[in-house]
Amino acid sequence: MRTVAIIGASLAGARAAETLRARGFDGRVLLIGEEPWLPYQRPPLSKDYLWPGGDESAILLRPADWYEANRIEARLGVKAERLDLRAREVRLSDGSDVQADAFLLATGSRPRRLPALEGAANVHYLRTRDDAARLAGALTPGARILVVGMGVIGAEVAATATRAGARVVAVEPAPTPMLRSFGSVAGAWLARAHAERGVEAHFGRMPERFEREGGLVRGVTLDGGERFDRDAVVVGIGVEPADELAREAGLDVDNGILVDRRSATSCPFVYAAGDVANQPGFFGGRARLETFHNAAAQAEAAAAAMLGEDVDACQPCSFWSDQYDFNIQSAGRVRDECRAVVRGSVSDGDFTLFYLADDLLEGVVTVNRPADMAVAKRMIPARRAFDPAALADSSVPLRSLLAKPASS
Repeated sequence: MRTVAIIGASLAGARAAETLRARGFDGRVLLIGEEPWLPYQRPPLSKDYLWPGGDESAILLRPADWYEANRIEARLGVKAERLDLRAREVRLSDGSDVQADAFLLATGSRPRRLPALEGAANVHYLRTRDDAARLAGALTPGARILVVGMGVIGAEVAATATRAGARVVAVEPAPTPMLRSFGSVAGAWLARAHAERGVEAHFGRMPERFEREGGLVRGVTLDGGERFDRDAVVVGIGVEPADELAREAGLDVDNGILVDRRSATSCPFVYAAGDVANQPGFFGGRARLETFHNAAAQAEAAAAAMLGEDVDACQPCSFWSDQYDFNIQSAGRVRDECRAVVRGSVSDGDFTLFYLADDLLEGVVTVNRPADMAVAKRMIPARRAFDPAALADSSVPLRSLLAKPASS
């Protein structure tokens, strides 16, 4: 293998390039990105990056000289338009063709859009640095902001906007924010935390009608009859995989590019990683895991597989969210039908939730307890039962539970 082309200058793309070099690959590595920027971290875009005076370089995954030193050829500001598997060639939007022995597709995802808001100049979706820069200009003191969707992006933007002095109204069809990731117990606590800081959140509600004037959204009426005048709208209702390049090339696609545990696709020399990849789930089935940690793990597995090595990317999902002065983390599978065991104090915003199925640990949520999460990430893959009483007892070190069975 002499040339690897990485399509998508993202976390997954950058990590794959880094892993190839770390594992001794001395051939040509091309990193192709549609955005004009070197690979950067997306999590800060809904948080500190929205604040005035943010350091642009702070979100870069690697400085420019790292790519030069490691002979990574960055082709930025160009889109991969067609992948020809027979010719092992990708056509770029500047008219050039790139041939390679192996490809990594790290094309990511794009925000789901609300058709009723198309064309409105004060409607924001958050995915890129440019999106964040545009949104930051709207988050001024006293600005009336509507947040549609209280998943990860919506909840983080609501927190950041409130800290900036904006007046936030949020609407979410689920009964609590971030329900899929945090479950109802942590979700109910988070709803209270937002309310106490001034966010007017309407759960179990949907926008029914938007009022437009002069190319702007000026008001919204909810399906419960509530009406609000607004200066800007932020939509965070999830993402969809950017898998059209793979689909048109003939790869197996179903809600993302289908990959195995090594990030390999249905073509033996094409791999996929990050938001676009649909992988085997740690608990069975398949899933697209739209997280920082998963993108990195898949990219490392893909790079290893290109070099004939076997690295399993299948792992419990984990991610974090920073809102106000809270660090919230989740790992594994959080399901309300499981038993939730509490360590610490939910009312004080200092707790760990363990989700048990027949005492088998499936998922963990922590608030301001990163040390608990560090241990929990080792407990979940153990796939064994733990004593609920010991989990709830803050005087019992979690590390000690890894060393002994629940029955001892």
